[in-house]
Amino acid sequence: MNKVKAKKQFGQHFLKSQDVVKKIVDEVDIKEDDTILEIGPGTGILTEEILKRNPNKLYSVEIDKSLYPLLEEKFKEYKNFELVKSDIFDVNIKEIAASKKLKVVGNLPYNVASLIMINCVFNMEVVDFCVFMIQKEVAEKLIAKPKTKSYTFLSVFMQTFFDIKYIMSVPARFFSPPPKVTSAVIKLTPYNRFGIKDIKKYKNFVSHLFTDRRKMIRSKLDQSILEKANIKPTLRAEELNVEDFVRLFEVVKNDDRKFGDADSHS
Repeated sequence: MNKVKAKKQFGQHFLKSQDVVKKIVDEVDIKEDDTILEIGPGTGILTEEILKRNPNKLYSVEIDKSLYPLLEEKFKEYKNFELVKSDIFDVNIKEIAASKKLKVVGNLPYNVASLIMINCVFNMEVVDFCVFMIQKEVAEKLIAKPKTKSYTFLSVFMQTFFDIKYIMSVPARFFSPPPKVTSAVIKLTPYNRFGIKDIKKYKNFVSHLFTDRRKMIRSKLDQSILEKANIKPTLRAEELNVEDFVRLFEVVKNDDRKFGDADSHS
C-alpha cells in the first residue's frame, strides 16, 4: 500500500478494511456466469475479493495510469480479469455488457460519484444492480424524502429510476488516506416504474425545477401546466414527491420548451 500514493485529482481514498470489502462483495452476490463491472479498482483490494468468488468476467475500469503495472501484475493469473485503461465516462457500458446484464461495483471517487450514478441511469437497461461506496452525505441525498435538507435534484432523479437501499456506514479510518468524511455503501437496483423514455429531458426538467429551490413552483412553470398536473402553485420543488415530478413531466414532455442542459448533480 505504501508504494502507491493516492492522488487528489482522482479523489482517491483506498479502502483497506478486509471486513468492509467482504461485506460489499457479499452484497454483489457473485454467480459463476456473472459479468462484473468495477469502477476504480485502485490498488485492487475489491478486485481481489471479486475474483476469489470466480465470476465469468470482471472488467475493472481505472483512469490512473500509475496503477496499471500494479493491477496487471497482481491479477495476471486470472483469465477472467480485464483491466480497462480508461475514464469510466469514456467507456461504452452497453458494449461491455453485450447481451448480458452487468453487476456494477466500486469505491467511487467523491468528486464524480454523483455523475457516475447519473450515468448508470442512462445505462440502466444493461445494469442488474450497482453496489457503490460513496460519501455518506451523498448516500443520504439518495434516500432523502421531500421537505428535508438532503432532498435535492439527485434524490428525485435517482429515486425515479432506481430502488435504493442504504447498506451501511463506513468510518474514515478504514481508508488510506482517511477522508475527512464518513462513507456509506448503497445498492441501486433499476426500477423504471414510471416508464420514462426521454431520460435526458427528464433530467434537465428536474434540474430546472431545483434551481433556486426556495422559489415557488409557479415561478418555473405556467399555471396551466400546474393545473393539469394538479400541483399547488405555491409549493416549492423541495416539497414535491417523485410522483409529482413525474406527473408534471408527463404534461410538459411533448412540448418544445427547453429546460436547459445543466449538469446539476447536487
